[in-house]
Amino acid sequence: MSLGARAFVFIVFLLLGLSFITVTALLFWEFGLDKGLTFATFDSHLFLFFPTLGLVALAAFYLPSCAFVDLYWRHIAYGGLRFLLGLAVIAGVAWQIGTGLASNPHRSVWDLKPTTLDADASEPAGCGKEGGPPCERIKLLSGINGLRDVSERRLGVRDFYRACQPEPLIESTDKVEPRRFCFASTPYSEKEPPHLSTDDECCKAQKTYQKAIDDLYADPAQQSITGRIHKLLLPTKVFFLFILLAISVLLTARHAGVRKNYPEQLWRIEVCVLVGAVAMIFFPLLSQAYVQSADALFGVQQTGGFRSIVTLMTVLFGAWAMLLLLFSFRQRDHDLEIAAKLGGVAVTTIAAVKYDLLVSILQRYLGAGAGVLSVATLITLAIIAVAVLLSPIARRVVLGGDNETGANAP
Repeated sequence: MSLGARAFVFIVFLLLGLSFITVTALLFWEFGLDKGLTFATFDSHLFLFFPTLGLVALAAFYLPSCAFVDLYWRHIAYGGLRFLLGLAVIAGVAWQIGTGLASNPHRSVWDLKPTTLDADASEPAGCGKEGGPPCERIKLLSGINGLRDVSERRLGVRDFYRACQPEPLIESTDKVEPRRFCFASTPYSEKEPPHLSTDDECCKAQKTYQKAIDDLYADPAQQSITGRIHKLLLPTKVFFLFILLAISVLLTARHAGVRKNYPEQLWRIEVCVLVGAVAMIFFPLLSQAYVQSADALFGVQQTGGFRSIVTLMTVLFGAWAMLLLLFSFRQRDHDLEIAAKLGGVAVTTIAAVKYDLLVSILQRYLGAGAGVLSVATLITLAIIAVAVLLSPIARRVVLGGDNETGANAP
């Protein structure tokens, strides 16, 4: 495997990794530890996944990517030209999708700068207090803080979804509409009994809450640095997802060429692809956890943007992971192959049946309800995984040896 291929992949992956870390680091620098943790866990698919499991996926796909680049550059007719054209197409598509997602008119609380959030107040003035009128919408920071407080104490927040668009073809069988806590209109407190709202009241508050964010964001002077850099670097995240998809598909399609030209590294390549797939499957799951939190806070009536593609993305990621599993280990022990594939089918079936429960668990421990311990554990495991994947020394320390065939340093 040529030094040029390794150097090219290293530089590209290094830039991607730095972009992942930069946005999350900016979030904590700009908002501080307390607010930063609240925002990072609410949007954990952005601020927690990419600088942890995203880096694990980069490290896992480093060796397969080197093999892919070297294979096309040295062993395939017109491979260099085909590789560069494919890379340009992926970059162009990623740019279009990334800028499209970044142009979503609905913004998040962290898109507003800290001074703007601190100066914000509930509407109307004096609402939400004991004996006072109910709020048309709560203070922006109080809303997202209330969601975090409740998420830390419950397994998921689906119970707080509102039917903002009732089905006109189905008559409701409920004689009395149940009143529920509304994050967009009511401050959360453990000491006082909360004001409970009807669906209609909460849906109006959710629209007003989101509109307050969007109206403030319309003034460039009120926009956060984190939000601006996130919009600028969002195409790199999309590019990363497409690159991993392309590498997985093409290495599978070119498996004979990889086996012929890199026999000593084939085992590590296959294992790295599977490790990367396991890390990446958390992205759609954390995205679903984000949608659960966002629907409870902002309402389920919103359309467009990232939330509209999460379900489709989850299905595609599941199919992608299953394809990787089915095409891996095919040159290995037959019993191991059968066990791996049956295990994958079993896990997929269980996940499909208990999908809502799985998303609620992630929303609690790696989403809006995640605490310092959960985040610290995730970071620690990610650091260990990256070290083991990239360093032969770390593999010997952690795994007690490096006996795999052709285990060269990446």
